[in-house]
Parts: sequence; structure tokens; C-alpha cells
Amino acid sequence: MLGLTKDRLDYGEQLRAPVGYRLDLGVATTYSLDLEALVAASLALNLNHTLEGTHENGPAEGERLALLESVDRLQGKLLIFYQRGNVKTPEKFNRLFTLLEPLLVPAVSVEGSQGPFASFHPKVWLLRFAPEDRRKPVRFRLLVLSRNLSFDRSWDIAVAIDGEASKHGGNTDARLVDFLRALAPDGTHAAHIDALCQSLSNVQWQEPDGFGQLEVLPGRAKDDHTAGSSPIKLDGPIDELLVLSPFVDADPNSLLQELSRRTRGVKTLISRADTLDAIGPGPLAGWDVRSLSELIIDGEERADETHPRTQDIHAKLVVARVGIKTIWHVGSANMTNAAFGSPSRSLLPRNRELMLRMVGSNSKLGPSRLLEQWNGSGAFVTHVFRTSATAAAEPDTTLRRVVYALTSLPWCLHAKQTADDLFTVDLTLPQLPSLPVGYSVAVGLLCHPSRKPLAKVLTWNEVKLADLSAFVAIEVSVASTKTSQRFSVQAAFEVDLMEARKRAVFKELAGSEEKILRYLNLLLDAEASKAKWLRADGDDTDTDMFGLDTQGALYEQLLRAASRSPDRIRRALDVFALLRAAEVDLPDGLEETLHGFASFAEVIDAA
Repeated sequence: MLGLTKDRLDYGEQLRAPVGYRLDLGVATTYSLDLEALVAASLALNLNHTLEGTHENGPAEGERLALLESVDRLQGKLLIFYQRGNVKTPEKFNRLFTLLEPLLVPAVSVEGSQGPFASFHPKVWLLRFAPEDRRKPVRFRLLVLSRNLSFDRSWDIAVAIDGEASKHGGNTDARLVDFLRALAPDGTHAAHIDALCQSLSNVQWQEPDGFGQLEVLPGRAKDDHTAGSSPIKLDGPIDELLVLSPFVDADPNSLLQELSRRTRGVKTLISRADTLDAIGPGPLAGWDVRSLSELIIDGEERADETHPRTQDIHAKLVVARVGIKTIWHVGSANMTNAAFGSPSRSLLPRNRELMLRMVGSNSKLGPSRLLEQWNGSGAFVTHVFRTSATAAAEPDTTLRRVVYALTSLPWCLHAKQTADDLFTVDLTLPQLPSLPVGYSVAVGLLCHPSRKPLAKVLTWNEVKLADLSAFVAIEVSVASTKTSQRFSVQAAFEVDLMEARKRAVFKELAGSEEKILRYLNLLLDAEASKAKWLRADGDDTDTDMFGLDTQGALYEQLLRAASRSPDRIRRALDVFALLRAAEVDLPDGLEETLHGFASFAEVIDAA
């Protein structure tokens, strides 16, 4: 499935398990990470629904209990590798962030002098789904994306490929396995990675419509563990070329110019207006240059949406016609030297990337065919260079070095209990980086509004156990330009408090006994509407265990589920066990009521 989309949660549809399946194991990679977006994505990964709509600061409040359950279900099943230090600092603290910590693995592209200018940039999901009926085959899904795990509204492109375990062998590209194993070269998380890689050997992948050949092309600089590689495979002369990329390098040694010299026919470049203006028309002579229509960039504001944001291009796509065939490269790599290197100088990329190479028919999938479809939408227009515009400044190399130095530090948290539920928290560093003149750094805890100047030891008092988070918010300010950069790093606790913090989070978020009963009702109700879900955390208390009310009583719902959907009883039992393990106060008689129906769930387990 291919889609050029602007809706952030559209790809949430692709995270859902197939009907009759559940998430069993998975790995994801992203450059930047929005913790709130991951919390929202957990609904699709585990509960098979996204509950339409989100608030500006994350998932709807009425989904709190569903989010608590869905995030907890990811434990031990999912690992997400992200660019070290590239966690967005949320506007509002959410205690669910604590449950995300074990899932997240900070990664780097390369160490050493190139480190500040290299990025861990692949955007991939590989998911394994187990069937509820053990007679059915295990299923897989590979998502190759151009967008990060965030709420960004820019236009992106995604490829979703489904696979199925086969007794007759598989067609998994060995480079996908190589990519996965290279994520953790030091052996950390090896068991998780190995289990997923071993199951890929007999997977038969379905090729997207119109394509007959798939190749996974990881790109990375040479390091101590692996040889370097480029995420593109496109040799020889090209008859027609289309490049879609938000960021572009167009110097004589760039891949863009190398491809341009080899293209005999029409060549089209679609990018952001500011990127194109910074390059200027000279280096792009001979190209049909286009950018996104301003009607779309400011479309949300023109439509008077409540929280309008600008939109732009974030998709990365290279489409080349070579004779009667078309070759697509889609994935994470911008048309830059960092992503592709400089072919004419035999320089390999600095970034870690992943592109999917697909070969198809020119008549249906070639550059001209795509442009014909897009022209009808009016989305991409001929770019008019703004000669009066100031060329975009080169990236602040000093700032990049400062950020890299900060994210490379061994941040450590020491939590000392001072009362029943209160802690004093020390954030310590063995040494401080040397900051350039005019640079300052402020540090804070996500749960605490105060920010303190960077020091070897920083202390916060009276922090609740449920608010203790490994994420540390950092802001780097540059006096000369009056600019700043905000991000979060994932620190390590001196003493592992995860289980204690997890219990505290569950107690805080589970709410009253009435809300727990209401949530169990919804789990058991196969016909529960979105409106009911959004009232799940409401303050009305008209639900009791055995009586009948507007939402249906728990006992009645158990009876219905036993006859119509016993799998829902299994889920209700799982939630009950989860809350009991967290020592949450539960309604009297709830355990006896639920266990009276446990035999129906056992039938499902034995199937």
C-alpha cells in the first residue's frame, strides 16, 4: 500500500493488528520522537482502535484508562530506536511517559568527529502479529516511512507491506536482517532482536500492486562494526527522473547533480520553497522545479481551524524511468550529502538511513504518470524563486557540537525517599562540557516547572514517586542570535525504581472504583461507541456492578460477552490482573464476579 498523506494518524491504521491477531513483537526506528505520539500509537498497536481525534497536547482525556492499558501491553513487545537526545520536550507532563522508558533505546549514527553532523535517521516499523486461533499463520507488517514518530502535519509517503509465515520458505531480503542486527551492535536487546530476525527466515512478503521486485537498502557510514553503504541503487543512464525531498544539496559533487548528469529526459525536483530559494536557480538549471502550493501550506489557517499549523513537504522519493521499467526509492533519506554521500568523490553517507527499492511498470508508476496524477490536485506548483529572499543560513555547527556534547553525557538520577510518597531527586554529571561564549544551558525534570542552570549536581525536592521520570528537559540558548533549542535526554536511575514507579502511576491514573467499573464495561461492550469511550473518565457515578443503568452493568456485559465475544472476557481479566498487581484499590466483589466467567477466556486460550 502506498500513500502520500498529511494526516498524522493515517499511518496509525497501518499499526493495527489484522482481525483475529494481536501484536506479538516489534521494532521501530525514528529520528525524532514525540512521547505523546507514541502514547497515542499504542492504542492502534494493542487495542485495535485509535479513538479519533487528539487534543493539542496529546490524546483525549477520556481515553486515559485505555491508554494506561495499551501502553502497558507494549512492555516486552516493542523496542523503539531513536536519535540520541532527539526526544521532544512535551508541553505537558504525562505520567504515562514512565511506562515508555523500557521501550526506548537512544542510538547514534557514528561516534567521533563526524558525530555532531551525522544522524540516526531511518523510519521503519517491523511488526509480528500472533493469531488468536493457533491454526492460522503468524503475520508480519513492514512499514517504511518518511516521517518520524511525531504529530508533525507535513506531507509524507509510506509503504506498507504485509507478510505471512510460510512452510515453503520466505523471500525476506537479508539486508533487512542486517539492518536490524546493526541496531544494537553491543549486544544490548540482543534477545529481542534475535527473536524477530529468526522469525523472518520463512516470511513470504506480498509485493505492492504494480511492483515486482523489492530490495531493502540500509545506508550508513563506515565504522568499527560494519562497512559503509549507500541507500540508493541506481546505475547507468536515466530516461526520466523525479525527486521529491524537503532538504536538498545541489553542489557539483552531490547525488542530485550526479543523477542530473545521467538523465537524458525530463527531470523534476519537488522540494520546500525555502530549500529551493537557498539553492537558487543556477544549480537547478535544466530541472522542472516545483514546491507545495501556498494554499496548502497555510490551508489550516485559511480554513479557520481551531489550532492551525502550517504544512509542508516531508516525503522522500526518487523515481527513475529506465527503459520500460520504473525504479522507486522511498524511505528516510533526503537528497543530501549526509544521507547519500558524494558519489563523484566516492564519499559515503554520514547518516544511518533506510530506503526501499521497488521496480515496477513505467506506464503505471513512472515519473510522468505520478506528475499527471499530482497535477490534477494542484498541490505542487512551479516554483518562483524569490531573488530578494535571504539565503538560508548554514546549520549552526557550534550549536550542533554543543547539543552533541550534551546528549553524549552520562546523565544520572539519584532519588532519595523523604516521605511516604515524596523524593528528593539529584541529577548528576561527572563533568561539564565546555560551552562557547554566549551559550547557556538550562535543565529541568519533565514533571517540575523550574529550570536550573547546568551544574554537576542539580536537586529537586518533594517530587512524587508517580512523577519520577528518566527524561530530562534541556534548553540550549544562544545569546548572539537570541535563539534556543529544546530537547530531552533519557537519563539512567542509580537504583532501578521502575516497578515502584509503575505501581504509583497505576494508582494515580486508574482513578476511582466507579471509573474502573465503567472501563471494564466498555471493554466487554462490543458495540461501545466513541462517545462512550470519551466519557470513560467522566465524573458521573451511575454505574454499579450488578444494577442496570444507561451503560449496561458489568454482570450483564459479562453474560453478553460470554455468548458473543469471549475474547473480551480475556481482556477484562488481563486488565484486572494488571490493576491488582499495581495494588490499585478495586471494588468489592469484582474478583469473584470476573473469575466466575474465566472459563470462557480459557476456551479462547486453548483454541
